Amino acid sequence: MIDGEDLRALRVQAGITQQEMCKKLGCDRKTIINYELGVSDIPSKKLFRWLQCCKLDLGVLLGQIKAIRDGAHDSSKAKLLDFVTVAFILSQFWSQVIVTPIYLSLLGMSALYGMYIKNINVSHIAGFILVLTTINLAIFETDLVNYVTPDENPLLQGVLIYGIQLLFSLTTALILIFRVQFSRLLSKSDQVELTHFDGIFHWLYLYSSSIYFLALAEEIAYTFFEMKSWTLIYDNFEGLIYIAWALCCGALLTMVICSKKPSNTNELA
Repeated sequence: MIDGEDLRALRVQAGITQQEMCKKLGCDRKTIINYELGVSDIPSKKLFRWLQCCKLDLGVLLGQIKAIRDGAHDSSKAKLLDFVTVAFILSQFWSQVIVTPIYLSLLGMSALYGMYIKNINVSHIAGFILVLTTINLAIFETDLVNYVTPDENPLLQGVLIYGIQLLFSLTTALILIFRVQFSRLLSKSDQVELTHFDGIFHWLYLYSSSIYFLALAEEIAYTFFEMKSWTLIYDNFEGLIYIAWALCCGALLTMVICSKKPSNTNELA
């Protein structure tokens, strides 16, 4: 079984710093430290990515899994091991490196399609979400939080990380609640109106805000009060946020499908 010391040894041998590993795994430095100290277990998807970044020969590991499968006499066990092997290989795709570009691409395409069909409601909803999400991600991609907070102050660093995300999520929710008013400030188009979909998006971001708030509270309890067992949100953080992203994309795509391009200028008027 690979423990924290093994992870650190692999990283050091590969010449990768903790900060570089943060970028490769799409997480903060505190997460890397916790993995290497054995404070928290590394999920299989991140373990696979860690080994891949350290140039470890994964063929040997997959060969051992295959050997176990071949040695299983019970066909049901063999099928289960086949499923585990496939899941282990595909788990790396449930990663911020892949999910985030897909999410931003869908938001951008929805905004552009709304402009193409001259549906200002679609383009504004997708555009508002895209701009705020991009700014939020840019702050963390530039390591701004790590630059302004010392590494020896994990409490301040954690509060800033989850606090900034909470602020952007609440801002997005408020803008979507008053989306019609903001759209009319930006455009004089007569097409600006409250759609059936407007009642969906702000609830998704209120849900995301609740996750960020719970993560912030859990971070304070974990770091300041040393409540080491409080890691429920932390262990499932990405999945909980990706649920909101998936539902947001689904609602946007449905809105796009239900929209139609005006057939003449009279409809535009």
